[in-house]
Amino acid sequence: MAQILTKVEAILKDKYQPALCNQINTEPSPFLERIKKVPLKNNTIKCAAPIGINGGFGFGAEGVGTPKAGAQRYACFELDAVDMYVDLQISNKTVELASSNASSMINALDGEIRGSYAAAKWNIGRALFGDGSGKLAAVSAASAASGVTTLTLDSVKNVIEGLRIDLYNTPSTGDPTLTDANSGKRIISVDRAAKKITVDGTLTLGATGGFITVQGSYNRELCGLGAIFTGSSIYGLSKTDNPWLAPTVVDAKNDLTDLVLYRGVKQAKDYKGASIDLIMMGDDAFLAYQDYIHTNNITVADKYQFIGGAVGYKVLVGSSEVVIVNERFVPDGEAWGVDTSTFYLEATPWNFMEKDGGIFVPMPDTSIFRALLASYGNLMCENPGGVVRFTNAGAAASTSSGSGT
Repeated sequence: MAQILTKVEAILKDKYQPALCNQINTEPSPFLERIKKVPLKNNTIKCAAPIGINGGFGFGAEGVGTPKAGAQRYACFELDAVDMYVDLQISNKTVELASSNASSMINALDGEIRGSYAAAKWNIGRALFGDGSGKLAAVSAASAASGVTTLTLDSVKNVIEGLRIDLYNTPSTGDPTLTDANSGKRIISVDRAAKKITVDGTLTLGATGGFITVQGSYNRELCGLGAIFTGSSIYGLSKTDNPWLAPTVVDAKNDLTDLVLYRGVKQAKDYKGASIDLIMMGDDAFLAYQDYIHTNNITVADKYQFIGGAVGYKVLVGSSEVVIVNERFVPDGEAWGVDTSTFYLEATPWNFMEKDGGIFVPMPDTSIFRALLASYGNLMCENPGGVVRFTNAGAAASTSSGSGT
């Protein structure tokens, strides 16, 4: 059995690992595909972000003193790397039955590999648009019966069947609490119309409600785009003390047109030095924009095909060429515009964790072997104030609150 595992491990590292690394760095989102990827150097990621322009310029006259020096000002952004894992599992029985044929073992592993990659793709894609807290949704009610619990959420945009979650209770005072009974529960089904999920086991919700996260992920996720819009600080700096960190916000007033997009893109360019090249629209906003295009016979410059499979519109917004794409993890009634050249993912390559030269390790008290792909890093932006947020971007008749369904 040891020999067959060694053969399978070699195939996984030589055949599957390079492909998985490439796919995880491109397919989760058009946004991730477009931004830079740089190797992680230290656990704390640092960035020198320019503030405004150099202050040493001035007009003058003959015999008049030259301008005073005004070196470019910089702010020091700091962000800790987070841990990211892709889990692969195979049973001892499968190993025994396939012990005479490494290819049959790979066939058995293929479904597990595809499922694990799908989970990684979904979660990384979601986290890119979160605020780092890991909160998937607020929970307002819980009803337990027959070994399962139904939770009522404010949004089901960030949940999916199969996901393991933690349910935190939020007391009227103090920090959120997590009990063992509320930890690591698996989502069995999602009722998107009623905004309810059913999870295995009996969970308890306090009188003041709570929220759910991916298992073990509370306050441990990527510092996604959502962090630019929420919270009192970002990258170690107070937003109140540094107003240049505030993004441009444009109210579309439920009438998303090219003029509205132009207003946001121009403000970001004129006041924040950002060249917006990608606008990601939530579901309602994208439908509203498509309706605007069709109703007004707007000519789209071209279609843009992303490597990950998404297709967007390449359009002219003023004098700038911008790609517009539907992004399911952007709030339904919003659109987020970014200058992708100012973002980068600083991370280590995705590698299998090894012990004594092997990547499969028996899980305690089970007949399961487990392998873990791991990467460490985080998302950084050199100019968070250059992001544009279009609110109320859905159609006028839409009842969406922007939180997603």
